[in-house]
This record gives sequence, C-alpha cells and structure tokens, in this order.
Amino acid sequence: MLTDTFQQYLALSAQLRPGYIASLGKAPAEGSAVLSVFTPEVPALLQAVYNNVLGTSSEEEEPSLIEFIPGYRLIHIDEYAREVQVLAGILQEKGYTGGGTIFPLLTNYGSDFICYYQSEDGAERICDLLHDFGDLVVMYDSPEKFLETLCEFYKQEVYFLDEEGYLDCDLVMEGEVGASLNPGANYWSE
Repeated sequence: MLTDTFQQYLALSAQLRPGYIASLGKAPAEGSAVLSVFTPEVPALLQAVYNNVLGTSSEEEEPSLIEFIPGYRLIHIDEYAREVQVLAGILQEKGYTGGGTIFPLLTNYGSDFICYYQSEDGAERICDLLHDFGDLVVMYDSPEKFLETLCEFYKQEVYFLDEEGYLDCDLVMEGEVGASLNPGANYWSE
C-alpha cells in the first residue's frame, strides 16, 4: 500500500515537475537494504521510498527538482548516514529523552527534518523537528496519512511552482487539508 501511494505521489509530482522522478534516480533492487546498517528492521515507509528512488542530492541546483515538499528535499541514500548523525546530534544537544525510534526522511539546508517516528508502543508517526527547537511535533498521524496527504496537496492544487521554479504552497489551504486528514496531529493546529 505505501509503495502504491508513494508511486501516486511521484506521478502527481511529475505532472507539475516533469523531470522530478528522473532526478531522484532509480534505486537498485532492494535499495532500502542500505538502511539496515541503522536498524535490523527498516520501516515500511523507508522501504517504499528507497526501494524506488535514491533521493535528491544536496548538490542539486535545478529549483524545480530540489524539493520533495516545499522547503524540504528527500535525503539521498548516499547522504543518509551523514543526516542520521546530524539528527542524532540535534536530539542529543536538545536533550531529547522521548524514547522510540527516529529516522530522518526529509531535510533542508538549516538542518530541520521531517522524520519517521515509532514510539515505544509501536505507533508510527511523521514528525517535524526544527533544529532550533528540538521538539518532535506530529505532522501526520501515520506513514499512510503522510503520503495520502501529500497526494491530496497536489490534487487540490495546494502545491505550485513559484516564479523562480521552486515548489511552494498555499499555506492556508495546506493547513486546512493537513488538519482534515490528520486530526490527531498537533502540527496543523499550532
């Protein structure tokens, strides 16, 4: 299911940004196996992503190809270890003691992250982690809701390309759609 929804997201993204899928690169068979260095059981969301694409290099310069969502790029698999270290450093610096498992998925150039988070009770969420604050804020109620919501952002034309070619969004519509599809996520109500 996650793989199908991820493929749908890519197709919707390609309608607005025709070269985006190609820019992500094609993952080798079982590309997510690279992540097994970090965990014996790679989360299904990371499998759905990295079994299909490699991600966006931090060296990408074409504005329309940089961002997975406005303000964030999909971490390239070759840069994943480095981003894990950056995330771990932020969590340590901020004194995070929340437990659970956290993996980076998206990042920006300010070392902010959108993370996969699995709590100790097994609940899976997608969270925002701003470098300056260090608090995990639930954005999406589940990995499925994450991808479904992103697809809905394209379908409802919440996402668009700005005058410079970067992916942008209507913040009001994004908040409304995000809140309606993720009623348990604090992010949309703040």
